[in-house]
Amino acid sequence: MRAFRKLSKDKNAGIEGLPLQLMIMVVIAGVGTAILMGWMGGLSAPNGIDAVYSNPTELILNDKDHDGIFTKTGIAITVSVLDNNGDAVDGATVVLDGANIRTSDGRQVHGTTDASGKVTFTGLTASQTGKSIGFVTATVSKSGLGTDSSLTIPVVSE
Repeated sequence: MRAFRKLSKDKNAGIEGLPLQLMIMVVIAGVGTAILMGWMGGLSAPNGIDAVYSNPTELILNDKDHDGIFTKTGIAITVSVLDNNGDAVDGATVVLDGANIRTSDGRQVHGTTDASGKVTFTGLTASQTGKSIGFVTATVSKSGLGTDSSLTIPVVSE
């Protein structure tokens, strides 16, 4: 009558099927990982702002009246913006900040890039106190491409 034993209570039973179950799980895990890696390998990185350049690459301020305030007027700066594909970014907002850089009427410097990915600011003034090194930071943003603040223009007092 004991021909049928419960496998859950038999300590010697069930070991024969364990390696087979383990092999099946390894195969399924391997196939699943391969499918996921193939799917993820076909994804491309989202487009974003990749490079921001300026001309000039530095600003030099002078203290002509020897009052300890170094200034420069009539500054022209062109900022160029490229995306991950190396294409010009049209319609990106560019804001310049630092070294008291202002427009001719005293406002913060900001503008929008054109179809060639460039914006030119003219008639700017910059100043800083003491003989030191400062920076003007260009912050570029565009909806769908993100924000980039990697461009810093050195400001040198002579």
